[in-house]
Amino acid sequence: MLGEQAGSQQIGGCHARYNAHAADDTRKLRARFPRWGIMFDPLESVWVAVRGKRTLVAASSPEKLTEQVEAATRGETGLDEGDKTQTWRALRKHRRG
Repeated sequence: MLGEQAGSQQIGGCHARYNAHAADDTRKLRARFPRWGIMFDPLESVWVAVRGKRTLVAASSPEKLTEQVEAATRGETGLDEGDKTQTWRALRKHRRG
């Protein structure tokens, strides 16, 4: 029984560190891009940034999201993340409907 408890505590500690890291990355991204709404979707493991009603980008990491937001700000499409953005948008539309 002691072994099971130790294992569950390790998993909980890892999860808490992951959430703290995601929260820290979210704060940094929001400070860097104040005109964007930025969030992390833990269920889909995707980072999302929204500006206005029509601009939405999604990425697999905070670093990729930074690239995507910078590209969108310049009016460019980002590299290799278009599918992730479309998938995330489709999932959200499906869940609302």
